[in-house]
Amino acid sequence: MGFKQELLEFTHAKILLNEPMKKHTGYGVGGKSLYYAEIDSLYTLNEIVLLCKNYKVPYKIIGNGTNLLVSDKGYNGLIINTKKLKDVFFNKSQIKAMSGAPLQKLINFCCENNLGGLEALSGIPATIGGAIVMNAGAFGHTISEKIISVETLLDGKIKKYYNKDCRFGYRESRFLGKKEIIVSATFEFDKVERRIAQESINAYLELRKSMHPIGRTCGSVFKNPAGLSAGKLIDDLFLKGYTVGGAKISEKHCNFIVAKPKATAKDIATLIECVKQKVYNKYKIRLKEEIEYVGEF
Repeated sequence: MGFKQELLEFTHAKILLNEPMKKHTGYGVGGKSLYYAEIDSLYTLNEIVLLCKNYKVPYKIIGNGTNLLVSDKGYNGLIINTKKLKDVFFNKSQIKAMSGAPLQKLINFCCENNLGGLEALSGIPATIGGAIVMNAGAFGHTISEKIISVETLLDGKIKKYYNKDCRFGYRESRFLGKKEIIVSATFEFDKVERRIAQESINAYLELRKSMHPIGRTCGSVFKNPAGLSAGKLIDDLFLKGYTVGGAKISEKHCNFIVAKPKATAKDIATLIECVKQKVYNKYKIRLKEEIEYVGEF
């Protein structure tokens, strides 16, 4: 048997062939992945990864896909979606969340149990795994503030990293760009009255809604340069509303690109490069993307 035949034999995973990745990303663009799998257990995850390694098939782990730009040419490998690994539960006095759990689910779980500390991250459409990889943050707070440890899968073994070993920084961690797969994380939160936590969640959701555009986006496109705002740099160049094909710089927040109905990944990638070049020409600052490219551009 070959890779395709063995992959299709996994009964505890949803396996699809030539799956359009526009269905699984925030921008709603991109070509097809040759293979696509939604897994529901760590055992299945490990077995599928080992299968990829045995056949030398490239693979990519994703969650909500809200930080990805997938090439129009698609992905010539296996996309593994962990969104079914979504449990959030108490582990003694701490809270454990699986990598595919939505970040908002963790925040709401805390609120329901009179705990808090990450309300500022409300509305970020990431899974726990993706949020940890990028050390997601908002309004001066990051997910790493409440992390005790992160558990990963590598070569069939679970490994634990305590917070100090995760190398958390501004939109980065030791897991960024690595094949080590985050499977869960353990958190410790503050005691907060449920009513107060909910009010804080609501306030941050309203603030995010007032600042961020509606439509198909992947959140902030660029990291903020030290001491500066990427959005302001772009706005000061009068690029608000600037368009390439079906990709447009948001008129509400210049660090967002909105994908219009007929947008392509090439449109978005071209607009990103155009913005980077214009900012460099004016300020000699090289903007770096928060989003991740998948496939060949």
